[in-house]
Amino acid sequence: MTMARGNNRSLLLAGLAAGAYAYFSNPENREKALVAFNNTKTKVNSYLDSQKLNKTDMTKVGHSEPHDIDDNKMLDEGAITSVQYFNQEVQDNKKKTDSTSATEDKLDSKNL
Repeated sequence: MTMARGNNRSLLLAGLAAGAYAYFSNPENREKALVAFNNTKTKVNSYLDSQKLNKTDMTKVGHSEPHDIDDNKMLDEGAITSVQYFNQEVQDNKKKTDSTSATEDKLDSKNL
């Protein structure tokens, strides 16, 4: 079984090599392939260059870099601060309101 795979692979590679030789033996086809390769190379290089633009602080706003540890710590601390504020202000006020209304309910039930 493995021998058959090796033979098939060798035949496939030999066929591809023969086809490439036959195609590139014509100078016109070589020129077309060279132009297509150079165009592709130019497009890829242009795309890569556009991705390498230096980000300023303004382009970075709201987009945390995964490898910027200091920025990630700042964002994490900011999230904790807002949760702490919610816990202290909103939930504590809600508890006070709930306890006040419970006390008023008890007083109302005693008066009846």
